Formats: sequence, C-alpha cells, structure tokens
Amino acid sequence: MFTLTAVVEGQPRRATPAAFVFPGGESQVTVPAALQAQADAASEFRIHALLKSADDVMQLLLLTDALRRLNPAVPVHLDMPYVPYARQDRVCNPGEALGAAVFCKLINDQQYATVTVVEPHSDVTPALLQRVRVVDAAAFLANVLAAPAFANGVTLMAPDAGARKRVQALAKKLGVTDVRYAEKVRDPQTGRITETRVPDDIPAQPVLVVDDICDGGRTFLELATALRDKTRQPLYLYVTHGIFSKGFAELNARYAGLYTAYDWTGSDGADAPAVVNPAPAGTHN
Repeated sequence: MFTLTAVVEGQPRRATPAAFVFPGGESQVTVPAALQAQADAASEFRIHALLKSADDVMQLLLLTDALRRLNPAVPVHLDMPYVPYARQDRVCNPGEALGAAVFCKLINDQQYATVTVVEPHSDVTPALLQRVRVVDAAAFLANVLAAPAFANGVTLMAPDAGARKRVQALAKKLGVTDVRYAEKVRDPQTGRITETRVPDDIPAQPVLVVDDICDGGRTFLELATALRDKTRQPLYLYVTHGIFSKGFAELNARYAGLYTAYDWTGSDGADAPAVVNPAPAGTHN
C-alpha cells in the first residue's frame, strides 16, 4: 500500500499511485496526474509504503524512479513502517544469505533523504539503513494502556530475550513499574519453539504481552500457556506489526484482547484486533 505526499508551497498534497502487475509478473506504477501537475513546484516528495510482498518492494523502487523523473532536484523521503527481511538479521545456518543486509542495501541505493521505520525488529536494521529515523511504539502503547482494563495496573511482559530491551525502554517511558520477561528456545533448523518459560512471579493484575511483530502467532500461544502456570489474571497482546498470517481464532481463545498499530489483515469484525495507531499507516515523520 502506497501514499504519495508532495509538499507544494508548504502544504502537503496527498495522492495514491496506481500499481499493477503484467501477466508476465512485472510491475508498473503511475504517479497520479494531479501530483504530476504539481511536481515542478514541489519542495519534497514523501513515499508512505507498507511493504507486504516482493511486488510491493519492486513497486517502491519503480515509484521512486517515477518521482525522480518528474523532478530530479526534489528530495524523496521514505516512510516504511515495516522493514521486510528485518527478521533475517543473522545467518543461522551455513549457505544462507543475510536477508536484512541485502534488503537494506537495496533501500540505501535509492538515496532517500530520510528513511523512517517503526519499531524495527532489532538494532541491526537501523545500523544497516542510512539516514534512518526510528519511531518506537510508545504512542501506540499509551493508547492501549488508556483502556479501562488497565486502569488499576498492568504488568508488561516481554515474550523473549529479543524483546527485553524494547519492553524495558517502553515501560520506563510510559511509567509502568511492573515488567516481566519470558524465555523461549527455538530449533535453529526449523524455527519451532521447543520451550517457553516464565521464571518470575506475576503480580495480581492484567498482563499485557508486548512485541514488535505477530506473524503466525506461535510465540504468543506458547507464552499464554506458560503464563497460565503463573497467573489467572486476564492476558492481553499488543504488537506493532500485526501480520496475523494464521488468523485470530487461537489468539482470541487465549487472550482477552488483541491490539496492533498496523493490521495487515484489514479486518473489522468482532474478533479483529483493536488498531491503536492514531495516524494513517506510514504517515509518521
């Protein structure tokens, strides 16, 4: 999903580009005519890109080229909330590629004036991207914590070691004093979780699990099971990037509420997560 913004005489002018795929699999994009007409007067372009597929990545490159052909002198900024391949931030097995490095080089080669990302998976991505700006989840999580369920207190739960530093920083920023940490063990060949542990006692208040991404959701299902050995308090889940590739049914069976900033499914049913992003996808500056 893409949105274009051209700043003309200090005013943002937004438009949605057309994108399509030829029968042979190649993509093409078109900048809307209204924005084309204003390109010469623009002082900057901004691309808001929620990248969900390889086609989206190629269309981003095409869109960048199209804007620069309209006005080569204008800086192009990229808002990319989700960074594809960020989870491939290390080589786990011989013969594999370092996906995060490959993707970030592709973005760096476009020479964007700035690249804004939201809650990247690890510190590796910001280290690899040039002229990067990182938006954390504090504003989103503050909206979650404003819910009545947490009026009398909450325990923030990091689901694994990778999320520990992130959750600690968010708790400090938002003034949450109760934070706990889970531990999980994965098979390096399959990625399957072989064990989840919650080593510490849990206070008698709702538990909010906080993480950057929910894909299939296995991490959070295993964690919910482990938490039930420690507490009977209601469990809630917040993730910044809600891919939810396996749907919501199992998660809803274990969690009293689901929250996300970016819902990839676009669902609006009763079982869908509550979207707590105060701004449209990709519009963080």
